[in-house]
Amino acid sequence: MDLLVNKGKMDTALPCRPLAGRSRGRARLLRRASSTALALALSVTVHLFADGFKIAAFNPGGQIDWTNAFGNGVCTIETAPLPVGDTTPRWQPGSNYFTTSATGQAQVPVGVSNVLVRLLAVDVSAGTAQGCTNLLQSYGTLTTIAGSGFGALDNVNYWDPGYEGGYATSAALSRPHFAMADAAGNVFIVDKCSDSVLKVTVDGRIHTVAGTHVDGFNGDGPAVATSLELSQPNGLYVQADGTFYVLDTGNGRVRRVDTNGVMSTLFVVPGGISTGRGLWVSAAESSVFLCDGTKFEEWTPAGGVSVLNNKFNELGNLIVNAAGDAIVTDRGADKVYRVDIRGKNQGDRTLLYGDGKSDPVVDGTSAVTGSLNGVRGVWELPTGGYFLALHEGSQLLYVDPAKVMHVFVDGQPGVHAGDGLWFHSPGPKLSELRSVSMDNRGNIMIVESDAGYVRRIQFQRLNP
Repeated sequence: MDLLVNKGKMDTALPCRPLAGRSRGRARLLRRASSTALALALSVTVHLFADGFKIAAFNPGGQIDWTNAFGNGVCTIETAPLPVGDTTPRWQPGSNYFTTSATGQAQVPVGVSNVLVRLLAVDVSAGTAQGCTNLLQSYGTLTTIAGSGFGALDNVNYWDPGYEGGYATSAALSRPHFAMADAAGNVFIVDKCSDSVLKVTVDGRIHTVAGTHVDGFNGDGPAVATSLELSQPNGLYVQADGTFYVLDTGNGRVRRVDTNGVMSTLFVVPGGISTGRGLWVSAAESSVFLCDGTKFEEWTPAGGVSVLNNKFNELGNLIVNAAGDAIVTDRGADKVYRVDIRGKNQGDRTLLYGDGKSDPVVDGTSAVTGSLNGVRGVWELPTGGYFLALHEGSQLLYVDPAKVMHVFVDGQPGVHAGDGLWFHSPGPKLSELRSVSMDNRGNIMIVESDAGYVRRIQFQRLNP
């Protein structure tokens, strides 16, 4: 087995912007033993509290364990063919993993040829320009995964039966509102004006999985999901196993579609749903939260639907964060709030971000006192902080745990650009964002509703 030690260090702190170069370490061969299917490289990145970062275990099946990682960081697995002679290994970035504790593990694909494997650890802690830079450099290319961009008018259904089973990038979407993935990597899209939920499978093909593409109501089910009509659906939540829930706004219902493709009505909202958009469902279906115009509501099996807070202007999306609080966007007020959903002050809200103005974002400034023009989407990072998606502002922001906001991806209305490029390269790339989410691999998904696209930023470094 080959054992390699890489004693690299981070670049010095730089502003949150693209870097001309990338941090590289120097390696030396320590010892050589008998030939094995894989060769192990031990990489130690020395920066702040990551001293001693190392591979703790590695087995022939490809499981690799590490220790002394950053508590708020990213670990990257890199591989390289065995070098010939004294040539330098040609490292290629592989999977990335967020690290929230000192220890972790991952699976390295085991092939038939010998390869070198090493780990890279970077710190993405809040409050430092380097932390933001490290997060930026942990993500790679921007691509479109669904939508052709044909037609962009509201209240128009662009769905054509010929799209069924074809490549998702050839299908015209009809004001998609939210995209979320299951554990297998399938991406579900609630397509408001085609009155349906679509699924993009891992092979890039698009399939209707709920709705008939006709606006209406023909029953609560249970029935095959593609036989029941939806009306202007604009909220979605997906469980890891592929069970998904739809905010059937026009019909005033929350629908459930199981892994067999059977739809039923989970509950009816008395008085209907105004505008809608945000939806979150607990794993046991013991609690459901939804955004209903100016009202933030909860449903439980025992208590039905109750209004927790009705003081919002125009709600957008919602999540329940790791601390057990609801985070909601108020697009009409240009603000983001935390809502107490478990304590004695249930329903009370606290302003998190936004000054209520529609001024341009100033990169590197406080999100508390900064402007969030038409904020709609929100998603929490495993290491803390949030991604915020702006509609009128047409930008994806990263707000770190120190509440400093950074322009993660720039944009402007009417622009669709950057496919195949590093997502943070200069120039606007996004337009009128409706939502943002992350899959369990760390990839970021962005919905550009007005233009009819779903975009993805890959959680994988570019080549060193």
